[in-house]
Amino acid sequence: MKKTQIGAKSYEEALERAQNKSKQSLIGKKHLLKRTKIRLVGTSTKAELKAEIQAILRQIVIARDGGCFLRNYESEVTPQYRNCGGYRNDDDLILQAEHLHSRSNANSFSDSRLVVCVCQRHHIYYKPQHSAEYNLLARKFIGEKKSLLWDKVISDRSPVKVDLKLELIVLKQELKKYEK
Repeated sequence: MKKTQIGAKSYEEALERAQNKSKQSLIGKKHLLKRTKIRLVGTSTKAELKAEIQAILRQIVIARDGGCFLRNYESEVTPQYRNCGGYRNDDDLILQAEHLHSRSNANSFSDSRLVVCVCQRHHIYYKPQHSAEYNLLARKFIGEKKSLLWDKVISDRSPVKVDLKLELIVLKQELKKYEK
């Protein structure tokens, strides 16, 4: 910056005075300096219902699939990703519900037919790097009927309104089938 005279003061003196003023205005207001984390998940009823639906979907696919579905296809998976991975501190494998089509799509948001169980390693590393191979194995796992449903959901771009409370009730009933 070009140093100029500001009145009788030099640029440095004016800058220092401005900095001191801003520090003095914040004295006693330290709470204003604290940074708060940005909320990633809403607190609305809708957000809470969606979170509960996702938790139940996870329980359903773990019970239904019995673990990472790719454990059944070790010989067909890219060699460096053959083994499951991602463990909690208690040495349990981290299992996740993986939506075959985006969760943002209301058509398939709570449809357990289009959700599979995968370990953390396959979900985070294998799927993004080898998506074509992953999708072929997923289609093989879910079967022809559900693969046709998957294709239909992918091609359907029409807006859909979903009753989340009703979807939650249906999923809870489905989960009961697996808990017996």
